[in-house]
Amino acid sequence: MKTFPTSAVWCFGILFISVSLITTGSSEVQVVGSADRVDALAGDDVILPCSLKPNVSAKDMLVQWTGLNLKIRNVHLYRQGRDSNEEQFPSYRGRTSMFHEELKNGNVSLKLNRVTLSDAGSYRCFIPTLTSQMKDTTVQLFVGAVSQPVISIVGTKDWGVVLKCESGGWFPEPEMEWLDSSGTILPADGPPERHRDSEDRYTVRRHVTVDKTDTNRFTCRVQQTEINHLKETEIHVPDDVFPKSQVGLIVGLSILLAVVVLTASAGVYKWRKHTDGLQGELKNVKIERDGLQGELNNVKIERDKLKIERDNVKIERDKLKIERDNVTRERDNVKIERDKLKIERDGLHGELKKLREENTKAEETIQSNPISTSPGGQQETDSQKSEGIEGMKMESFPAPEMETLPEG
Repeated sequence: MKTFPTSAVWCFGILFISVSLITTGSSEVQVVGSADRVDALAGDDVILPCSLKPNVSAKDMLVQWTGLNLKIRNVHLYRQGRDSNEEQFPSYRGRTSMFHEELKNGNVSLKLNRVTLSDAGSYRCFIPTLTSQMKDTTVQLFVGAVSQPVISIVGTKDWGVVLKCESGGWFPEPEMEWLDSSGTILPADGPPERHRDSEDRYTVRRHVTVDKTDTNRFTCRVQQTEINHLKETEIHVPDDVFPKSQVGLIVGLSILLAVVVLTASAGVYKWRKHTDGLQGELKNVKIERDGLQGELNNVKIERDKLKIERDNVKIERDKLKIERDNVTRERDNVKIERDKLKIERDGLHGELKKLREENTKAEETIQSNPISTSPGGQQETDSQKSEGIEGMKMESFPAPEMETLPEG
C-alpha cells in the first residue's frame, strides 16, 4: 500500500485550512448599524450609520437604503461602483450621499442633508450580495424642531407687569416655564396655551405677572426632553414700567392730613376768639349770596325771555316761509292761466286767417265768372253782381270779437 509523502500531506492540510478560513471569514461578514436612535433637528444634516464587520471593502457591492414608513421608499442605491438613483423617491433627490472614500473600509453609512419632519422613521441598510444571514440593519431617525422664544410686555396688573412668552415651530410638543434672575420658577397666569398647525408643529404661549425686583430680569425657558433641546430668552423690565408704589401716596396723604388738621385747629381757635367778627362776616356772606341768587334769578328770567323771543322769531320766520310759498304757488297759477290764454289767442288767429283765405278764394271764383244767372233765369248786371258779393261778404264772414290778452 502506497502512502503520500509527509510533505505532501502537510501541504494539503495547510491548503485545506486556508480555504476553510477564507470561506468561514467571508460567510461571517455582517451588516451592523447603531443600537441608539439618531436624533436630528429639522434643517440639519444627519448620518445614518451602517458598516460591515469585519471591515471588508464594499466598493464592488450592491448597497440599498430604503425607508420603511408606510410603504417602502427607495432612498439611495449604490451599485457597480457608483450611485444609481434613477428610481429614488422624489423627496430625497439631491439630499443623499455615501462616503465613497470610506467604502474600502466597509463604511456604507448614508448622509441625509436638510432633514425634515417627514424624514423621521426607520431606514434599512441592505447588502444583498453577502452570503451571511445578517445582510441588513435598521436605523431609527427622529427629527425634531425648535425655535427661539419671544417675550413681550402686555401691560400692568395691580402693582406688577404682565409678560407674554411665545414660541412656535416646535416638535414634539415642548414645555414652557418662567424663571426669575435666581433661577426660581415663577407661578404663571394659568396653564400654557397650545396650538398645532397643519405640519404638526406646536406653538406654545404663556403669561406671567412679575413684581419689581433688584434686577428686574426674567427668563422664559422652552425645552423638549425627548430631543434634549432647550431654548431661553431673557428680558429686562425697566423700572418706569412698573406701577408706582403706594408708599409715596400714603406718605403724601398723611402729610396732607396733618396739614389739614393743623389748619383746622388754628381755624377753630381763631373762630372762637373772633366769634363776633365771624358772625358779621357770615351775615355779609349771606347777604352777598342772596344778592347773587337774585341776580341769578334775573339772569334766568332774561334767558327765558330770550328763549320766548327766539321761538316767536322762529314762528314768524315759518309764517313768512308759508306766505312766500303761497305767493310762489299763485305766481305759478297765473303763469299757467296766461299760457292757456295765449294758446286760445293763437287758435283764434289761426281761424281768422283761415276765414280770410276762404274769402279771398271766393272773390277769385266770382271774378272768374262775370256772367251769372239769377234764380229767375235772368242775367244779372255787373252792379247787381257786385252788390251781391258785398252782401255775401258781410253775411258769411262776420268779424270775430278779439279779446286783448295779457302779454307774457
